[in-house]
Amino acid sequence: MSNLKSKCNILHTLSSCTWLLILLSLLPCVVSKCTDTSSVKFPYRPKPGLQSPKKLWWAKPLTEDLFVAGRLTDRQIKYAGEAGFNSIVSLFTYEDDELGDFGGEHVPATNEAKFIAEDLAGLQYVSLLGQMDDWASVEAVQKLSDVMPRLKHPVLLHCNRGYTITFVTMMYLANLTRHDPEFMPVVTSQLFYETVAKMGLDFTMDFTKETVAEITGEELVPNPPLPDAYPEEWLDYWPAIPVYKNWFIAGQINRYHLSVLEATGFKSVINMRKGLTTDGKPSQEIVTLLNINDKTGTYENGGRQLKKNLLTARINKYKPPYYLHHKSQVNFETRNPDEFGDDIGYNEDLERQAVENTTLLYHHMSVDPNAEYGDELFGEHKEALMEVGKMGPVLLHCASATRVAYVGVLAAAYQYGKDLDWALNRLKELGRDANKDNLPDVYYMFKAWLNPQKKIEL
Repeated sequence: MSNLKSKCNILHTLSSCTWLLILLSLLPCVVSKCTDTSSVKFPYRPKPGLQSPKKLWWAKPLTEDLFVAGRLTDRQIKYAGEAGFNSIVSLFTYEDDELGDFGGEHVPATNEAKFIAEDLAGLQYVSLLGQMDDWASVEAVQKLSDVMPRLKHPVLLHCNRGYTITFVTMMYLANLTRHDPEFMPVVTSQLFYETVAKMGLDFTMDFTKETVAEITGEELVPNPPLPDAYPEEWLDYWPAIPVYKNWFIAGQINRYHLSVLEATGFKSVINMRKGLTTDGKPSQEIVTLLNINDKTGTYENGGRQLKKNLLTARINKYKPPYYLHHKSQVNFETRNPDEFGDDIGYNEDLERQAVENTTLLYHHMSVDPNAEYGDELFGEHKEALMEVGKMGPVLLHCASATRVAYVGVLAAAYQYGKDLDWALNRLKELGRDANKDNLPDVYYMFKAWLNPQKKIEL
């Protein structure tokens, strides 16, 4: 402990020359110049997605301008730039021979990632630590504190699986809490453990508990809350969002994710996106495309993916063609087969075929993105959901992790006998808020199925 105490002095006793200057320059950036975070109260978190929840569903918000993730692919870096991020922080530096592989999808090393971020996506990019550096340390928090004043917000911070960067970022916020009584959002030791547990993360090891105590200046928390998500290895598929125990949600998965889901121990995939047709009418949803606005309809003006429509839907018409790849002749994507897209939009049949070629069980629960939720919607699929839930870890997905948040929380609550208050609170912890005035259809669907009287009747 004496060694850790001396390290902690770096953060709170370097008075007139170093830390004070860092802190004074940092606070305006975090508190006033950037997004107001005063409404954020842990363990509740902001609504995810920034300007494009379909492209950024996997970026997990800690505050309204600080998000965390695992190691990023080429596409995710570009999506980050397209959907509202201004900076990327990589906790670790990956040498050129340390290329990543996420289910077969290429994950760039630091030099390539920096080029993609700065030269193609227009983002600031910094890396903090070497592979052998101690991430659970006062020094790691200081390094993040040193770079924050130079970064434009919002900031996407990442590591290998979104685990270590969450610790460092939360400790950065905890240090600000300790030294500024006006700082929001407040992060105490207890709130830290509550928040990360809700995210499915466990930092209850002795060495992390000691660092938390040093940075917050508080006593060691003797019995911090533990995450309830399982399997314990779920972070191998880090984009997933834990709901409760074996229930997880996500936005649109891609073909590379399937092998990772299998290896991680997931048993089922439930797809809530619309199929090719609904009631005999074409009903394909859009597929996300690089440098294309995702707020256009599938069938507008003769078809979203017609070249003339894509030209007008570009996010940035001045991007060079090599923004896509070095052989591209245009600066926008026309198809996205990796996310089961065809020449029209998202093709549910392609995803079904891909999942059914694995050991994963596939269930299609078509829900319109603009549908009102009600008693009947959950009732129609309740038996199938409960049966799937008994089989082990299940991933529900839609386009942006919005529809599945409502159904996933309700399914978990129903299976495990949780009440209405628990379900509404869990929804709020996931950045969604439903009550009688906001999303009343979701509220009353929850109330209908989590009412003890209703369960007895069933």
